[in-house]
Amino acid sequence: MTSNISATQKIYQDLKNRIILGEISPSTILTERKLAEEFNVSKAPVRESLRQLTSEGFLIVYPRKGYVQNILTEKDYHDIQQVRIPLEELIVTIVTSKCSPEEIKSILKFKKHDEKNPYLSENTQFHLGLAKLTQNQYLYDVLKSLLAAASRAFILKNGKRNITGTELHESIINAMVAGNIQDAKKMIKKDIGQQL
Repeated sequence: MTSNISATQKIYQDLKNRIILGEISPSTILTERKLAEEFNVSKAPVRESLRQLTSEGFLIVYPRKGYVQNILTEKDYHDIQQVRIPLEELIVTIVTSKCSPEEIKSILKFKKHDEKNPYLSENTQFHLGLAKLTQNQYLYDVLKSLLAAASRAFILKNGKRNITGTELHESIINAMVAGNIQDAKKMIKKDIGQQL
């Protein structure tokens, strides 16, 4: 049982990374049989991995054919960014109200540059770091999902790995440390808005 769970997680993470990095063509049809052969496992962990990726919006299932990438359009990207604005304004409000200046400043220590993986970019780490400070797992999970979708849509649209700029991050943090929630909210809106 344990080996099945670890096999499922390994396959899930491998496929997810390959989708994020653009290593699986949008037109590729993924099948349980071919993936089971590739990973040298039974179909069960493959099936579970594919189900998980489908539930997270990475794949679409076509019965009796297989799975293909869920292609996100420019409209999807725009819609995702629109949803992010009020969510991240809420995050700024919560963090400014409950965290110490030191905790807030610690967010600027995220310097994980990996432009091949949008999950590890400095921009993503900044926004997720703020969400983590809320200590609200639901907020964090929703934002993480939105950032993943936005990153994939951006890459499919632009063919680039450099997702966003980070020039406003320090100003956002400075406003939060000063307790100026309204300015911080305006800047986070501008930060997200420049990606639209």
